[in-house]
Amino acid sequence: MPRSGKVRRVYDNDDAWIMAETKPPLTPDIMWFDMIEPHEGSPVDGWLYSVGGHDVYDYETDIGERTSEAYAERGDRRQRNRGDNLRHMIDHHGGPMAVMTEQCHRLGMDFLPSVRMNEHYDIDPDDPAFGKLRREHPELTIGKGVDLPEPSMEWGVGTGLDYALPEVRDYMSSIVLETVERWDVDGVELDFFRHPTHFNIEEAYSNRYLMTDMVEKIRRRMDEIGEVRGKGLDLMVRVPATIERCERLGLDIREWVESYLVDVVVAGGGFVPFEMPIREFVDLAEGTETLIYGCLEAYRPAVDELTLRAIASRYWDAGVDGLYLFNFYSMPQEWKRRVLADLIDRDGLRRMDKRYETDDRSRFAPTSHLHLTFLNAIPRAQLPVTLRRTSTGSGVKVAMDMPESFRNAHTTLGLRFGGLAENDVVGVAVNGLTLSDAPTKGDGWTHVFYEEGWNKYPSETKTEELPGETLAYDLAPAMLQRGMNTVEVKLVSEDPERKDDLELRQIRVEVRYE
Repeated sequence: MPRSGKVRRVYDNDDAWIMAETKPPLTPDIMWFDMIEPHEGSPVDGWLYSVGGHDVYDYETDIGERTSEAYAERGDRRQRNRGDNLRHMIDHHGGPMAVMTEQCHRLGMDFLPSVRMNEHYDIDPDDPAFGKLRREHPELTIGKGVDLPEPSMEWGVGTGLDYALPEVRDYMSSIVLETVERWDVDGVELDFFRHPTHFNIEEAYSNRYLMTDMVEKIRRRMDEIGEVRGKGLDLMVRVPATIERCERLGLDIREWVESYLVDVVVAGGGFVPFEMPIREFVDLAEGTETLIYGCLEAYRPAVDELTLRAIASRYWDAGVDGLYLFNFYSMPQEWKRRVLADLIDRDGLRRMDKRYETDDRSRFAPTSHLHLTFLNAIPRAQLPVTLRRTSTGSGVKVAMDMPESFRNAHTTLGLRFGGLAENDVVGVAVNGLTLSDAPTKGDGWTHVFYEEGWNKYPSETKTEELPGETLAYDLAPAMLQRGMNTVEVKLVSEDPERKDDLELRQIRVEVRYE
């Protein structure tokens, strides 16, 4: 068990949107009705507040640069809102941390500040959001302020803080521990996935011991504080989607779990939930006190309830202890109650409609600091792939993990292409069985995603078009199996009029119960 003795069902991470989106003055009542109370009656029993990013902080810190200082005389509307709201909250109500701690506990929900251990947003150094620390001390960054070839990976991670330096580790440790020392919180999260590069790329693996030293320092101090307060304080970490990626980026997750430095590991950022090997994290934690949580990321995108059910089913089947939400904070109370209740209902999920999908990390283009840091951490996905005829007549084989039996369900296999011409002939096999029936053709799919301006309470969703050409096949129940399945797609013959490459973009398996 974690030090708190609690196995929380769902954690919800809030990015402090309310500071920027609320017209000043922000009051405790507004925070209660728009941030905290919407979780009442939902399975969320651990709530996280992102205290800031890029070394500019949305709370009453005495160590870091406050937004009220950074945006005192400059910045855009949202930045000025952040500064004015923080200033008002401190002057009249003690500050947001003081208010949120009291409000979460009043609701019966545990409160854990979330500290982003690095950020790599594309921010002009002259912009106040860049942060005074990096602006005045470029020697503390990975790139040391040197112009690097653009857009290389080294350039992409260059503006991030360099954890090889003791000054950086000491500074970030002090930020983390301030949140625990000054307020009656229930733990703290070290968010290593926002954003996931902390060392020079070539030195990260060998520098694992330095990050472990910092985590152990934080752990020891938290234990001291917990002993004085008479309660265990949980140390959470959010890390990349595979153990190999964690270690390559300098995060020795094996050591952290085996030495019981961390109570909760959030595995992955939620961008490749169907293909990440989450079971390896569960296996790592087996026989230890550390809990493993699976991450759901709205910007995968994964707002559609059918997709969320499938992701949750896969996580539960792998043996996770709970679910973690990122970028769902502004969903209405009704959604938090109804949808999340479904997602934690392990038995009921087996009888609910859902949609399994292949993952796609191509939404990250290697042209920005932000995207390159994600590409440095997110495993490659199987799709999209260009289909070409082969010498042996074989095709591309795509593995799909589906943790349920399909005997009582109607299942449909869907393929979405780009550039599928009228006279192209595509062959498909599922687990070695060729599909002989003619497919149903279509012009793309849809999915549910956020409306513009979603990140304020309550957010709204819309149905979006996913362009392309689609083929759909009804499957006999025996064709799919619980566990790993293989879908093989091959180009049998090409339309002589087709000019562009044929791309297989995504595969879906829809499961419908009577």
